[in-house]
Amino acid sequence: MRKIAICDSCCETLASVRRLLAAKYGKELQIATYSSGEELLRAWQRDERKKSDIIYMDVKAQEMGGLIAVKQAQEIFGGVKIIFSTGMLECTEDIFEAEPTSFLISPVRQEKFLEAVDRAIEQIEEQEATSVTLISKSFIARVRAEDIWYVESERRILTVHTREEDIRVNLKLGDLEGKLPEYFVRVHQSYLVNMKQIRVFSAKGVELADGKLIPVSRPRYAKAKDEFLQFLGEKME
Repeated sequence: MRKIAICDSCCETLASVRRLLAAKYGKELQIATYSSGEELLRAWQRDERKKSDIIYMDVKAQEMGGLIAVKQAQEIFGGVKIIFSTGMLECTEDIFEAEPTSFLISPVRQEKFLEAVDRAIEQIEEQEATSVTLISKSFIARVRAEDIWYVESERRILTVHTREEDIRVNLKLGDLEGKLPEYFVRVHQSYLVNMKQIRVFSAKGVELADGKLIPVSRPRYAKAKDEFLQFLGEKME
């Protein structure tokens, strides 16, 4: 079941949007309502289980603080799809800093709003299709492949370095490699790298976007380089 959070200071609007979503999605979509972005952020911080997959907010002049709170929720909890609408075109720069899935101009037509929700759900499903499950004795973690920067192997223990945390799991590097998308490249017996995060590729090593340097072994250099060039759509002269 997907979850959507609706933020609006108007009780009538909250009720109207809830009815619209319930009529189309029924039990497939769990709906939570908040009077402001600040209320949403406080609720999620108290209990992370209340986190939604999608946030919808109509940004009004008196609710710019709510916009900031929603952006903070996205940064803290990650992976949240945001749909913004507003009639104040002068605040679009602030809105786009949150990288919304959709941006709608108020007054919003119902069909446009539902299309935006459909788009957000489709993006979530696409990301889940490229997720991997990491299982240990004490936890099970579902990780989006695109959030993995690189994987390091040491004595049959993998450290999966993600955008937000490092996850240690007892697994062979080759087994995890087979579960990941084609944009991961094996540059070393002990390292697997997300090519989307590579800033510099050389015989000295792979430099990631955050400055981290990953070693490239001599036996794997030529093949890894060819894979990276193919990923970039380039060809050797």
